[in-house]
Amino acid sequence: MSPTVALWTSIVLGACAQVFLKRGVSPKNVSPQNGPKPGPPPSGLSLLFSPWVLAWAACFVVATGLWLVSLSRMEISYAFPLLSLGYPIVAILSMMFLQERVTPARWIAILIITIGVAIIARTA
Repeated sequence: MSPTVALWTSIVLGACAQVFLKRGVSPKNVSPQNGPKPGPPPSGLSLLFSPWVLAWAACFVVATGLWLVSLSRMEISYAFPLLSLGYPIVAILSMMFLQERVTPARWIAILIITIGVAIIARTA
């Protein structure tokens, strides 16, 4: 696998992992159709064995392995800033799967970060 493919896959898996974790630690009575309802968040062993939390862990294990592959073959001053491309991915996934509202101010902040990353990516 090329270091670039490993890096991009790591970024996407890391973003997916964040959404999985949020879903796993949210109250059980949250539904994509109806949004959050009052209720206690999961805790203890139920949290540890939540399929969503397990999916988070699996994504991070694979993402970390791919990150190691990337780092072994590219400069960290190039690769590390690209991790912030996970921000817009998380924002989009949170809107799609968690029904979160991303405000215009957040989109502007994400855009500023993404522009900086694009400048770095052009130096490769």
